Amino acid sequence: MHSMTQSKNVIWWTAINNPAHREKYGGYDYFEHSKKTWQYWCKKNNVEFVEFIEPRELDLKRFNPNWQKCLFVFDELEERNIEYNKIALIDSSAMIKWNAPNFFDLTDDRFTAWRDMDNMRWVHDSIVGYKKLYNDFECDILKYFNSGFMIFNKSHKKHFNSLKDHYYKNADKYIELQSSTVKKGNDQTPLNYWMQMNNVEINLDLPIAYNLTHMHRKEMFVHNWQLDIDRTPHFIKHGYVWRFNGIPKNERTKAMHWTWDKVRANYV
Repeated sequence: MHSMTQSKNVIWWTAINNPAHREKYGGYDYFEHSKKTWQYWCKKNNVEFVEFIEPRELDLKRFNPNWQKCLFVFDELEERNIEYNKIALIDSSAMIKWNAPNFFDLTDDRFTAWRDMDNMRWVHDSIVGYKKLYNDFECDILKYFNSGFMIFNKSHKKHFNSLKDHYYKNADKYIELQSSTVKKGNDQTPLNYWMQMNNVEINLDLPIAYNLTHMHRKEMFVHNWQLDIDRTPHFIKHGYVWRFNGIPKNERTKAMHWTWDKVRANYV
């Protein structure tokens, strides 16, 4: 249990080991690579690193880790007596560059996220699939954000808590959509609907360098062959937050281990 401390900005880092998905993900060794980068960055920028590794709900099929990270973030921080200003929710499949600027300074106290436009068919089908659950609300696809990295504060607590209530009341419907009907996403599309339905102003203007997703699609793992003297991969050279999503899940640990070997000397 934490003692009450002066409020800081917080990195809310979720790394729940789900035994049912262990083989699918090729193990969870990648957690450690992610954790080391975020701990280093937090210490450097006077940010509190808070890990969420023990699920509040033990039924991980009904309450998978993707849902638990957003449904219980405020409950967990308050029960641990952690005073906070802004919260950055970040997936454990992300690593941050050692010298990344402090993105908390760029949010203007607004709900901040990044557009998800890597697979527009997937996004479209997910929005359509969840529409009836939200009384046919028209979700604007041009405002659709990725939920693997979001920054928010106390003013958004009511929206997360009301979504939590909605999930508990409609858990069977959510699970049916996730596992049988839509099969596209967990918390992400519901969060998009919920924030739009509640007229939450969403800051989507931060540079993409802070949230490099689907890096393989963008050929970010290679270097500039015209500058062969510098073989640094594009994502390390030009990005600040590296998201190892979109690649086959069982290759994630291998990709993050390869990355850590390249950059580890900078985190000392």
